[in-house]
Amino acid sequence: MIIFYKNLAIRSIVIMETICYDYRNMAFRIGLQIEKSREHGRALLAGIADYALENPEWRFDLIDPEALVDRRTIAQYDGLIVRVMDDATAAVLAKSGKPVIDTYGRVDNSPFDTIRLDDEAIAEMAAACFADHSFVQCAFCGFAGPRFSSARGEAFVSAVRRSGHPCFAYYGEDATRLDDTFFRNERTDSIPDAHSLEKWIASLPKPIAVFCCNDIRAFQLIRVCEAAGVSVPSEVAVLGVDNDVLLGTFTRPPLSSIDTAPFSLGRKAGQMLAERMRGEKSAPRVVLHPPRRVVERASTEVYPFRTPWLSDAMVFITRNLSRGITAKDVFERLGYSHTAVNNAFRAELGTSVHQEILRRRLALACRLLKETDRSAAKIATDSGFLNPQYFSRAFSSAFGTTPDAWRRKFSRPAR
Repeated sequence: MIIFYKNLAIRSIVIMETICYDYRNMAFRIGLQIEKSREHGRALLAGIADYALENPEWRFDLIDPEALVDRRTIAQYDGLIVRVMDDATAAVLAKSGKPVIDTYGRVDNSPFDTIRLDDEAIAEMAAACFADHSFVQCAFCGFAGPRFSSARGEAFVSAVRRSGHPCFAYYGEDATRLDDTFFRNERTDSIPDAHSLEKWIASLPKPIAVFCCNDIRAFQLIRVCEAAGVSVPSEVAVLGVDNDVLLGTFTRPPLSSIDTAPFSLGRKAGQMLAERMRGEKSAPRVVLHPPRRVVERASTEVYPFRTPWLSDAMVFITRNLSRGITAKDVFERLGYSHTAVNNAFRAELGTSVHQEILRRRLALACRLLKETDRSAAKIATDSGFLNPQYFSRAFSSAFGTTPDAWRRKFSRPAR
């Protein structure tokens, strides 16, 4: 048998003279049913494909959702990774006895191994984002029907109210209740409950921050606000989920969103399928996949302070952290005296301009340490610190440990 190993530019040939084996006989057929219409699905598929590099005997077929209810189709596969969105599909897959990994998680008591997004962690991340922007009035906007929408809404409302602030919620109209299969071919150009959504937005106190169950809902909310003459983000700040870059950058203003790390979700789904195909026996399990971070764009670039120009100062700081700006740059940008600006910062943020810049710079450094493999010296530069030595001293003073030790404790894969 001749086996070709390929690792970047390195190739080697191993010749096993005593065994003659047809490599094609080793192939396992894997069926994949994941939407390719959005970035989340494409990245998830890319993660599965990346994991499959470790299993070169796997052969993939992309399956249409309708084919999943055909027993003859399912019988062709040795394993499947799918998004189970209806009872008929679940029944056929369960009866087939094939190893199945569900990457959607429509129900809690599934007969399949399931890996789904951690809705509570997503909601907590959204609440923390709005708290960091000093919002005291928040709301959730979801769809009627899907489990993930209600789960994210309930967790978000709970998180905001635990902080002592009010939180409003809108879950759509029962008349526009959605089946989960809607999300196979989501449409941005149709808002069935537009009138009801507009009335809800009008009823909310302003300014307010609204967390939407996904990017589609956030896109719809921004469209409704535009039609109603409601300013985003100065009156309504909007945050979505999935970080669909095309959708997010086509909105006006561009949409902030939570990156759910679908690539690593796909890799984990592939690993789970491999375990089942090896014959591992256990009860069906549910794996919760955590989000990575908030990707902020213009739809949340606002801080609802009593002093209007203080919001401009915070946006300026956030946008320019990596450029090494100082308190002096903020004073010059605003055109106010050092005393006036620092007094406003202390009154509303409890800190000075210099301390707020340092706090945000350290937060950026923590994110880069956690999500990338850049050196501490490079991260110092990318976070706007004057030099690596100052970065190391400031980091150790704030966290009681060095950047490298912090990374070893908290880092996760970059993709």
